[in-house]
Amino acid sequence: MRLQRNLLLYGFLLITLVVCSAAKDPDLYSFPQCALSCGEQVNCAPDDTRCACSDRLFEGSLGTCVAANCTIKEQFVTKRLRAKECGFSEHEGRPAVEAATLVPLILTSILFICRIFAKAIHLGGGWGWDDTTITVAYALAVEIFIVNIYMIHHGFGMNMWDIIPFSNITMVYKLFYVLVLSYKIQISLAKISVCLFLLRIFQSALFRHITYTVIALNTAIGITWVLCDSLQCIPVHLAWKGWAGEEQGKCIDFITVTLTNALVNIFVDFAMVAAPVYEITKLQLTKKKKVGVGLMFAMGLLLTVVAIIRVVVFWNNRWSDNQTAQLQPIVHWSVIEVQIAVLCACLPATRALIGHFMPELISVYGKKSYATNGAPLSSHAYPPGSNAKGEIAKTMTYSVNYTSRAQRDDSGSSVELVEVDQESLEGGKVNGRGGSRV
Repeated sequence: MRLQRNLLLYGFLLITLVVCSAAKDPDLYSFPQCALSCGEQVNCAPDDTRCACSDRLFEGSLGTCVAANCTIKEQFVTKRLRAKECGFSEHEGRPAVEAATLVPLILTSILFICRIFAKAIHLGGGWGWDDTTITVAYALAVEIFIVNIYMIHHGFGMNMWDIIPFSNITMVYKLFYVLVLSYKIQISLAKISVCLFLLRIFQSALFRHITYTVIALNTAIGITWVLCDSLQCIPVHLAWKGWAGEEQGKCIDFITVTLTNALVNIFVDFAMVAAPVYEITKLQLTKKKKVGVGLMFAMGLLLTVVAIIRVVVFWNNRWSDNQTAQLQPIVHWSVIEVQIAVLCACLPATRALIGHFMPELISVYGKKSYATNGAPLSSHAYPPGSNAKGEIAKTMTYSVNYTSRAQRDDSGSSVELVEVDQESLEGGKVNGRGGSRV
C-alpha cells in the first residue's frame, strides 16, 4: 500500500515537472497563440505562406504585433517556423575549425615552442617574467580557440531564433562571457610580456621609464575591463540569461565598452612598436642591419592591423536582436588577434634560435664567419690558415653594445642584443660574461 502511494506521488511530481517545463518554454514546432492572434488582426496568419512570406508585411504590421504581444521565446519560435514555411535559408555562420583561425594557432604554437627551446639551451638569457607572462598568454590563446569551437557547436553564428533548444542560447552566452574575460586578460599579458622583454634589451633611462609606464597602462587596462565585463550585468547571471527578457536587471552598453577598449589597445600597440624601433635607429649599425632588426620589432604592427580590422568588423556588425549571428565576426577576429599577439612576442627568441643553428640565414650581429673543424667562429676570430700567434680557446658569439650620441653623458645607457659567454683570445683579450653590459 505504501509502495503504491509512493509511486502515485512520484508520478504526480513527474507530471507536474513536465507541465511546468511546458509552461516555461513554448512549443518549438507550432506557432504560438499570440502569433496566431496577431495574424487574425492583420488578416495574415503566420502559417499562411502566400501572405506571411512577404517580408514587408510580416516585418510591418504582423511583426510589430508579435513583438508587442509575444515573449522573446515565442517571437523566436514564430520567426523560425515562418522562415521554414517560406523556405528562407538559415544563417549557418563560420565552421567550428577553419584555416583562418587554425593556421595562426599552428604558427603561434611553433614559435612558442621555439621560444621555450631557446630558453632551455640558454639562448637569450635565463627564464624571466616575460617568459612566464607569455606562457600564460599562450595558454589563454589556446583556451579562447577551444571556447570558440564550443560556442559554434551550440549554435553560435546562427540566427538566434534558429537555435534550439533555447538552453543552447544560454550556453552560447555563458561561453561568450568566459571568452570575453579571457580575451581581455590575454591581450594585456601578451603586451606586458613584450615590454618586459624590451626591458632586458634596451637600457636607456628614458626608454625604461616609457616602458614601465606602458606596463602600468596595460595592467590598468586589463584590470579595468575585466571588472567591466565581469560585472556588465546586475545581477551577473543576466549576462547569459538576460536574452530571454524573463528577469529584471541592468546591463551596461556593451558596444561602447568594447569600442573604447579596442581603441585604447590600438594606441598602446603603436607606442609599443615605435619605442624599440626608435631605439634601434640610434645603434651604430649599418642601415641593412638596422632594417633587419627594426623589421623584427615592427612586426608588432601586424597585431595593430588585426586590431583595427576587428574594430571595423565590430562596428559594421553591431547587433539589434540577432546577437548570436552578429557577434561571430568580432569573435572570429578576436581569436586571430590573441594568436598574433603571442606570435609577435615569440619572434625575437625564434630569430635567435635560427641564428644559433643556421647562422647563414641571419647575419645581423657580425660580419662573415669562418669555420674551423666544423665549429662556427665569430667575425673577430682568426680565419683558417692564418698565422695567428694565439689559439682560440672556445668559439663564442659577441654581443653588440653601444652608447648613443644623445646618451654619452649617461653611463648607464647601453643595449645588449645577444647575451654572451666568451673567453679571452691570446694576443687580444676580450673581457665579458653572459649577460654583461658595457
